[in-house]
Amino acid sequence: MSKTSKTTKSIKGTRTEQNVVNAFMAESQAYTRYMFYASAADKENYFPVGMAFRQSAENEKRHAKVFLKMLENNEVKCTGMVDAGFLKDRTTVENLECAIKEESVDGYIFYTEAAKVAREEGFDEIATHFEAIATVEKFHHDRFVTYKEQIEAGTVWKRDHVIKWQCLVCGYIHEGKTPPQVCPGCDHPYQHYYAMDMAQDVES
Repeated sequence: MSKTSKTTKSIKGTRTEQNVVNAFMAESQAYTRYMFYASAADKENYFPVGMAFRQSAENEKRHAKVFLKMLENNEVKCTGMVDAGFLKDRTTVENLECAIKEESVDGYIFYTEAAKVAREEGFDEIATHFEAIATVEKFHHDRFVTYKEQIEAGTVWKRDHVIKWQCLVCGYIHEGKTPPQVCPGCDHPYQHYYAMDMAQDVES
């Protein structure tokens, strides 16, 4: 275990060790994939979605570090699956669909089960980490679902009531049902505005 861990019991050869390895690999993949998805979203002018992917990617990188620090100095085979989806010609909606699956099946559902296994095997501290990170994955999942629905409905930059919108370039805040067509602060088009009713990402 890491120097900062309070757990002294070895996880070598346990189901928890395998779950931790699979979690580390899944988080590492998610970080890379989400950075690719962010660039793809930017190319489609879905800059708020690109921001969400990047924020989530940074969370996943931190999660990967947490899991890596749990492992001991030995090689462990990863038994997790790799989503080898093609990047070429995939739309942001398709990328969101992939992310939604990852955050549910490979995220909070898996981590909830992994936490139960860890407790059964006497690794309460690891279980607590799994449970906490599961809440982050659930947040990611819900936000990706919302963005997918908004893109399909054409409401990424439209509300039926007045809200605050912030320019992702210069930080100017506008109040209205839609952002300004052109930012008065930096002249960027409305696609660079972020709806502030979309919760900011959480730190893990």
